[in-house]
Amino acid sequence: MPKVSIIVTSYNIEKYIRACLDDIVEQTLQDIEIIVVDDGSTDSTPQVILEYAKKDARIRPVLFEKNTIGGVASAANAGLDIARGDYIGFADGDDLYDPQMFEKLWQCAENAQADLAMCKYTLLDETDGQEKEPAETERWIPFGTTTTIELDETSRKQMLRFISVPWRKLYRRDLVERISLRFPVGDFFYEDNPFHWDSVISAKRIVLLPEKLCKHRVARVGQTMATVDERLLRIFEHHNIIRDNLIQHQVFDVYKDALLQWVSGQLSWVSQRTEGDMRPLLYGRLFPIIDQYSFDDISEFARVNGAGRSAKMLRELKLKNYHTFSNAAGWGVNADAPQLVSAERAKYFSNTVIGRIMYPLRRIRSRMNIRYLRRKLGITKSKAVEIQQVTAASQQSIDHVDLMASMVILQREVRGLRSEIKALMSQVSHSSMQYDEVAKTPKK
Repeated sequence: MPKVSIIVTSYNIEKYIRACLDDIVEQTLQDIEIIVVDDGSTDSTPQVILEYAKKDARIRPVLFEKNTIGGVASAANAGLDIARGDYIGFADGDDLYDPQMFEKLWQCAENAQADLAMCKYTLLDETDGQEKEPAETERWIPFGTTTTIELDETSRKQMLRFISVPWRKLYRRDLVERISLRFPVGDFFYEDNPFHWDSVISAKRIVLLPEKLCKHRVARVGQTMATVDERLLRIFEHHNIIRDNLIQHQVFDVYKDALLQWVSGQLSWVSQRTEGDMRPLLYGRLFPIIDQYSFDDISEFARVNGAGRSAKMLRELKLKNYHTFSNAAGWGVNADAPQLVSAERAKYFSNTVIGRIMYPLRRIRSRMNIRYLRRKLGITKSKAVEIQQVTAASQQSIDHVDLMASMVILQREVRGLRSEIKALMSQVSHSSMQYDEVAKTPKK
């Protein structure tokens, strides 16, 4: 049995695969098996893999006949299915690896008897050849030397905030087999997110090696990270996959706040890369996710992380207000955006008296909405303000057509629905208490 199985994944990287395989076969840890899985490349990548396999008996090529919908996830899982090593590591076929990387990780894992071992890495910009630091750099500050951590609720949450990439880690075989650790397969990217969560939640001990031992190429043509179309939004499909895994492990309530933190991190990153029609699509994609969290959850997020851009975006998503969400994201209001937004809001507000009264007033000024609520429902100004914040869609100027249409609908609704108002009062009171908590969230 080899000490380490290294699973190399590839797809149409004929320009880079040789450099990667040279780094892997020249590892100072010689007792390894190298499983190279190609996901149906149409260039010369498979031929290069076979060429290296003929020269090194440790290389086990697995060549798919055609590209799979699962992409790198299908390739990595195929490697996991046949890996025999005491530990399992991964390598992207277009990245570069220090010749001591796997020996150092293996030695750290063995010394600590850890389920996971992880090192640092740098980004290699394909456009200019410059090396850059990844976004997680500050996470390493407490770990200036090799550190073994017994994983509990607090330390797991700390580890979950590291970037999820698997190709700078080692995974103990016992962990992989115990939880049947695999990448989710589907028509999406960033499959390493659920893989990272599942492994960290299930591991008992991790060792951190603060050395930069691999270089990850970025800004390469055809690379996932370079994607800026609708496929970028599919990262949010992993929320429910992670949630379901947490539920399966019976720890969802324990890590719910960490999962909301993950949503915020992805939202912050994706929202800065989206433009034009993708913006309302992003807004719509987040609806079913944020509906799973309460106002209390979002208030606690703001308390811990500050009431900045991320907290504001989460709050406006919960309030279902595209225009204020757009402002919180720094996009400004796009007057042409939202047929989607109007449809979503109409659906959201269609089943309550408040909805039928307030939705036609989406273009009437806030003060008019507040006065109407106070007069017709007999509630306090503060409660009216909070309800108005939920139902007001924008602060645009109005014209006489908007005003007349709204007044006619208001008159009809008030006459026909008086009997529902009493029953609604308890709901309004309960809802306003939630909104009061949001309003009281201190700003930092």
